[in-house]
Amino acid sequence: MQYFARSGALVGFPELVRSYGEHPYRLMREVGLSPAVLKDTDLYIPYTSLAALLALAAERCCAPEFGARLGYRQGLEAVGALGSLMCMQSTIADAVRILLRNLAFHAHGVQIDVDISGPVLEMRMAFAFEARTDCHQLMALSLALLVSGTKQLNAGAPRPEEVELTARDNGNFEAYRAFFGPNLQFGGLENRVQFPASILHLPVLATNDVRQRISQQWQKSQPQLKVTGLRSQVDRTITALLPTAECSLDTVARVLGSHPRSLQNRLKSENTSFGERLRVNRQRLACQYLKNTDIDLSQLAMSLGYTDLAPFSRAFKTWKGCSPRAWRKQARSGSVDFEVPADPVNGRE
Repeated sequence: MQYFARSGALVGFPELVRSYGEHPYRLMREVGLSPAVLKDTDLYIPYTSLAALLALAAERCCAPEFGARLGYRQGLEAVGALGSLMCMQSTIADAVRILLRNLAFHAHGVQIDVDISGPVLEMRMAFAFEARTDCHQLMALSLALLVSGTKQLNAGAPRPEEVELTARDNGNFEAYRAFFGPNLQFGGLENRVQFPASILHLPVLATNDVRQRISQQWQKSQPQLKVTGLRSQVDRTITALLPTAECSLDTVARVLGSHPRSLQNRLKSENTSFGERLRVNRQRLACQYLKNTDIDLSQLAMSLGYTDLAPFSRAFKTWKGCSPRAWRKQARSGSVDFEVPADPVNGRE
């Protein structure tokens, strides 16, 4: 079983490491991560390597608060096109719902439980691999990201009423309080953040500056990719939105600041279409998850935007000539190629 996350989790990592006088690329190589992953925020990287990198950075930079500082600096920029869609929602509840659907698919190995009890909203977080990997910095980054992202959605949102970390007090309590607020507890039984439940009813009021920063982060040109800028942006948006059940032509066009008809025409001029981009990315993600995870086939189908398993199985047989279950078995035995062609010409759904 492999656990992986988007490389967007490293947005701002090089700059923060350099601010402490250290060398970010050197640290990445020490944990087996190529600096090349920084060029594309939608690549998958091993979650355990990300955890190890943050722990190493905190040690070398002599900054026990490193993970929390990085997460607070990142905000919604770290979640790519999803951040733009979250800013388009009516309420924070809608934005959080979309975030959780996305994380369950694109951050394989993290579990977030949400509990609303009376006036309290509590979010508890755990990693599937924390028993064998130091996840304290990764946890701090993730919780700080939740807090900072909420502020980006609505600057008037209240700070957490409580934050509990299983990590022991590392001597930098005041630095952590700057990110999480005064009601912070180290050495707890679980990692959790607690807000007043009323926060869910607040409207999303992301400023134009916030929206532009998020958009610029994931729409910036990728000269190393062998695709046009538009095709890359559409692929990124589809990848981010598939598990949210919001991945329609209209929604993708809105995220990209375009009209649906205009987007289709622009794609047509590049000898592709929205339907083709949807198919290509579904196939790529399906093979990624079948090869590397034990995800239930029905769950995978739903995460790829299918109504149930049957239409997904039919589409997959068209792509690969066999069922998802059979392909998974062959892929794990090494009898089939894992790589998916960038633009298959056959197999329209």
